[in-house]
Formats: sequence, C-alpha cells, structure tokens
Amino acid sequence: MPRNNERALWSILAYLVTGLVVWGLIGLGIDHWVGKHHYFFIIGCVLGLGSSIYLAWLRFGRE
Repeated sequence: MPRNNERALWSILAYLVTGLVVWGLIGLGIDHWVGKHHYFFIIGCVLGLGSSIYLAWLRFGRE
C-alpha cells in the first residue's frame, strides 16, 4: 500500500472517531442538562457518524 493511501486511511478513521466522540459527548451533555435517558446521546452519535462520513467523502471520495 502506498504511503498516501495509508495516510488517507488514518485520516478517514480519525474523522469517524472524532465525529462520533464529539457529537456523542454533546448529546450526552444535553441529556444531562435536560434530564432525558440517552435520547440525545444516540441522536448525537448518529449525527456525528453521518457528518463524519460525509466529510470524509468530501475530502477523499472525489479524488
């Protein structure tokens, strides 16, 4: 595997993990603030994963 493909793979993985963690924590904070039981956490995780897949596609999918 060439070096550029390896860097792209790690960048995509970083996008996925970061989006999931950041939006998941935002949802968890809203859950704690509102008093619901993990509804916003799940919404945040789905939103984070979807947005990070979209950003990875914008960055690497068009090449």
